[in-house]
Amino acid sequence: MLQSLIEQKRVLGVSEHELPDYLTALGSYGDDLSSYDALASDVIPAVTALVRLLNRETDEDHGVKTMKATLLAAVKKRKINLKKKKKKKKRFSDVETNPLYFISTILDPRYKDRFFSNNTAPEAKLHLKQELQMMSRAEAEGSRAEAAEPPAKLFLKAQASTSSSLDTVFEEVTKEQPQAAQPLAAGAAIELDTYLGEAPSPCEDSPLKYWGVNKIRFPTLAKVARKYLSAPCSSVESERLFTSVSHIIDENRNSLTADNAEKLLYFKKNLPLTFSK
Repeated sequence: MLQSLIEQKRVLGVSEHELPDYLTALGSYGDDLSSYDALASDVIPAVTALVRLLNRETDEDHGVKTMKATLLAAVKKRKINLKKKKKKKKRFSDVETNPLYFISTILDPRYKDRFFSNNTAPEAKLHLKQELQMMSRAEAEGSRAEAAEPPAKLFLKAQASTSSSLDTVFEEVTKEQPQAAQPLAAGAAIELDTYLGEAPSPCEDSPLKYWGVNKIRFPTLAKVARKYLSAPCSSVESERLFTSVSHIIDENRNSLTADNAEKLLYFKKNLPLTFSK
């Protein structure tokens, strides 16, 4: 839309004014958010940057003040569910309280906790710490269970002719063992503090490559990052996938089997990923 405005400004009657450079920047940023490698972590920084840019008044705003005000109103537009008569909410009011967005943003080394508005950053970090601690406990309990299972099986096999009450006694003895402290939980909190204390990565760096390199330094954080940074920024890429199907399957290829069509689509979308930019 912005690119069309710049190209057709003479027809639209705004040629007496030079359109500001940030319109081109907005269009470019929109393309970046619609790319195949855009992540859910890009949403909060995009909204924060967009609101700040539209609120900023410059000498270049001649002829586009109304457009800026309309765009800002669209971002802050309130919506209401008429059927359930819920309270009106801002269009992006829930992004900083949605775990998918705020956890992925914190775990993106380019953004971390720098792009949150108001006082939502401490709450987001607290929520992430709690999830890290729960993951650490689950892993610790799983490790203890796996370590205890083989001796139990060997013991039961060796005592197959003994009374089955030994099974209960074995379980009781196992449960009586003192529970270890939670070093992994504490370690996860230290990981998070260390990670946030470091300077953010350059915007052009890949967060996925960062975690591929730093998964040894921050093992627990890397596991959560793998979970949340796998979410796309928008549905644009999935819509492109359906468009690609229409390019592969048409009336001139009516003999193409479903299996071959699926393989062609897979190669079309994934083969470029094997080549570096």
